[in-house]
Amino acid sequence: MRYVLVALLLVSALSGAAVAQESPDIDAATTTFDVNLQADGDADWTVRTTIPFDTDEERAGFRRYAERFADGEVSSSPGIAFFESAAAASSSVADREMNITNVDRGYTVGNESGTLRLRFHWTNFLAPVDDGYELSDALLIEDGTWLRSLEPGQEIAIRTPPGYEIQRSSIEARQENDSLVVVGPESFDPQEFSITYAPEAGNGPGESPGSPNGPADGFDPLVAVLLGLLFVAVLVLAVWRWRGGEPIAEVANGGSSPPSPDEAEVEHEESEADGVDPELLSDEERVEALLERNGGRMRQADIVEETDWSDAKVSQLLSRMAEEGSVEKLRLGRENVISLPDGEDEE
Repeated sequence: MRYVLVALLLVSALSGAAVAQESPDIDAATTTFDVNLQADGDADWTVRTTIPFDTDEERAGFRRYAERFADGEVSSSPGIAFFESAAAASSSVADREMNITNVDRGYTVGNESGTLRLRFHWTNFLAPVDDGYELSDALLIEDGTWLRSLEPGQEIAIRTPPGYEIQRSSIEARQENDSLVVVGPESFDPQEFSITYAPEAGNGPGESPGSPNGPADGFDPLVAVLLGLLFVAVLVLAVWRWRGGEPIAEVANGGSSPPSPDEAEVEHEESEADGVDPELLSDEERVEALLERNGGRMRQADIVEETDWSDAKVSQLLSRMAEEGSVEKLRLGRENVISLPDGEDEE
């Protein structure tokens, strides 16, 4: 049956060497290799081999085979033994120990195809170079490279490590977001496959998490807190200046803020004069009380001085009161004179 032939033919999927008789349906199978490079130089691999089927019998046969594959009872592709051998051979050439760990097998079965999935972790896959990494010697063995070619229907996608960017690449590949993708058929010379990664702009030596120089240890939570407080202080000052010097509490409370010491003294005087608690008066009522105590007419500058409010607040308040008819504004020279409407002043 086709699924058996395809499984046997994919034992050496990466090298392209067949170990069983040819099948007319081999071109229908597809294999993808997703290599997620990590910031510490390791790599997480996911190998997916998808095999189409036309009949319920083929689907049932694939499921039986896939169950044995998931249990590790079959050694055919995608097989972990090939990658374990490659890591061992590359360790000798690269002069650093590489291991295959965290092996996981699984499968999915659809209506028209089934997929075998192999996942594993490859340690020390990247070679530290200066401040970055190079992907090259992990593919080499004593007599060349274990990645000789990609066959039709095969594809390899190599994702850039987090915090890094591609500095140089010697392979012909299309770039998809943060990955380089090579689609078969494609062959590689032993020294051809080389990709160099450098820290992204702003990340110096030791500043990238998991970089070859080790994780960044300079982060201080206290500094972050102080910077946050500084930002809040600058924001408060900016709003205060934008409001013409009006305290920020007045912005939050719609113009009513706790009285300053000078303002409290003015309110105390008003309380003694009028027998009314100033805290019970609105801003409009305070202005009207001031006008009544001053003969029904005052300069706007004097109201600012008496209330200890900002120029901006007094100007906005008086304009609103004038629109409502509570006061009248008269421009005399370069200043405004504020008075109670006719009949309400004491003159």
